[in-house]
Amino acid sequence: MFTNEQLKQLIAGEMIGEMFPYNTKSEQLILGYLKRIKVELEKSKQIHCEPEPLHFGSGYASYIQWFVYCNDSITRTKQPSGVVEERKEGLIVNISMLAPVVLIGRGEKTDCYLMETGVWTNGAMTSLDDIHQLIVPNNLKELYEKLQRLFLKYNYSILQKEDVEKPLPFDANIATLSRRPKDYLIKDAIFYWMD
Repeated sequence: MFTNEQLKQLIAGEMIGEMFPYNTKSEQLILGYLKRIKVELEKSKQIHCEPEPLHFGSGYASYIQWFVYCNDSITRTKQPSGVVEERKEGLIVNISMLAPVVLIGRGEKTDCYLMETGVWTNGAMTSLDDIHQLIVPNNLKELYEKLQRLFLKYNYSILQKEDVEKPLPFDANIATLSRRPKDYLIKDAIFYWMD
């Protein structure tokens, strides 16, 4: 999908791509473009999209991460302590801020809150660090296909497991917490985050 030279440009934080808004090299225009995609996605009241803060609230990330799920994928469990655990099964969408590509895989998000007050106490969400998460289970296929169609409509390429699972073919120093240099995958050159 990418040449070695393009992968090196991505590692260096350079925007590549000839489609709007990537050809402008403006992060703000990309964020505005993604906002339109999110609004279209949520037109169906059955689908929800929870974006992570830009750069995960700290450090630098070469991508935006969305957690997308449907109403019927939420389970709630009340603990004797009065804490409610809300578990959502859905898809994690990594959207590159440097090239018009996305990576979609299965994920889970858990939030705990006090039943009496509704105050959030803690939570967790999976990330797409594990390549096996890119194998989408049958119960999420319909949502996966909707996401694919939507991003293709907006001229994004959908990366597949086979596009990103190979070892990086050259030595590099990537600002990532996901893997050590000797274990870098092509994915790490495109989607990286350093806190």
